Amino acid sequence: MNKLINDLFEKDVVIKIVSVLTAILIWFVVLDSTNPFEERTITVPLTSNIDILQSKSLQIVGTQLPTSVEVKIKGRRSKISSVTANDFKASIDLSGVKEPGYKKISIDEPEYTGAQDIIIMGISPETVSLNFEKVIDRQYPVNVEFTGSLPAGYEILNLKVDPSNVILEEKESSISRVSKVVAFVNLDEADDNKEMIIRGSVLDSDGQLLKQFEGKVPVIVSFNLAKKVPVTVAATGKPANDYYLKDIRYSLSEVRIIGARNLLEGIKAVSAEAIDITDRSESFYVPLQIKTPKGVSVHQEDSERLFAEVIIEKYITRVFSISSGSVSIYGADQSGTMEYRIMDAAIPITLKGKAEDLENIKISDIKLSIRVSGLEPGRHEVPVSVQVHSAVSLVGEYSVNLMVTDTSASEANSPAY
Repeated sequence: MNKLINDLFEKDVVIKIVSVLTAILIWFVVLDSTNPFEERTITVPLTSNIDILQSKSLQIVGTQLPTSVEVKIKGRRSKISSVTANDFKASIDLSGVKEPGYKKISIDEPEYTGAQDIIIMGISPETVSLNFEKVIDRQYPVNVEFTGSLPAGYEILNLKVDPSNVILEEKESSISRVSKVVAFVNLDEADDNKEMIIRGSVLDSDGQLLKQFEGKVPVIVSFNLAKKVPVTVAATGKPANDYYLKDIRYSLSEVRIIGARNLLEGIKAVSAEAIDITDRSESFYVPLQIKTPKGVSVHQEDSERLFAEVIIEKYITRVFSISSGSVSIYGADQSGTMEYRIMDAAIPITLKGKAEDLENIKISDIKLSIRVSGLEPGRHEVPVSVQVHSAVSLVGEYSVNLMVTDTSASEANSPAY
């Protein structure tokens, strides 16, 4: 009896198990037909810790990090249909990069943060080859180079560039090509106190612009526009007696004046304050103070060096011996009976003037004359009229001894034969 019961029970369990398995199989068959397994590929953004390269002075060159990866997933249709890219976190870790060169970097399997039952089948790409290059910095002076031209007599003064040196930071291959850093200034546009913000140009050894540095070197260039003009000065007063102003000599024949171009264009020369030579009897030096129009100034260096040497010299005298035969006689008796004879062999005439003027005076330039109107026969002292060149003056008054003879009386007393 017990055996029969056990056999029935055992058969019943088997039947139950077979029934359950059959039900499950039927459920899977029905499920596979209504909600089958499917695969799907989702584009997921790829993040990285690329900032870590900066601390290692490295930079990716020639290649680029992918911005996304393709994630292949599998699951029931109802499950995977609701999965989005926001359900994944994909990243690439660059912390293992220590040195420059080509490196193959693995992309980590994305982290699934969604709630659906899915399987990650794989990602594409799984690795990426990147080229890393050392980033270095180097200091360069900023040179100013001019284009265009200035009018004759103009120049640039007080040139300043800020900063005077710049540090360029770039990958080593780019830095190795740098020859110089230049700020180009167009002289055609130069004006006084011009302050120009210029983008410095980074050039290679052939003078070609390296575009990777374009806009990275801002500099400020300032300068003054100057023009060279002659200096003039006048003297006031009179020097001491018997002294004269011979010359005024300048330490600088020209000075540089600073101002806006429209002001400088109208200035041909500048004058200094007048020099007072009243009662001066010797040469002296005096600093000159230039008078300039409003908005124009003298370059400080020239102003400090500008002075005048005022040459004061004494008049000299020179004696000229004039032959009595060259004295002109005016007012003689018209009857022809009077004879006039100067008793002096020569007349010494003293002239005063500048040495160079007296050197140029010839005896023939001195004209002597006497007037004999109304003189009776006999010996007379007659004043001499002296005419000399206007550059010199006559010293003293002069006279000659003159013998007047009545020749008619001499003829009447002569014996007749």
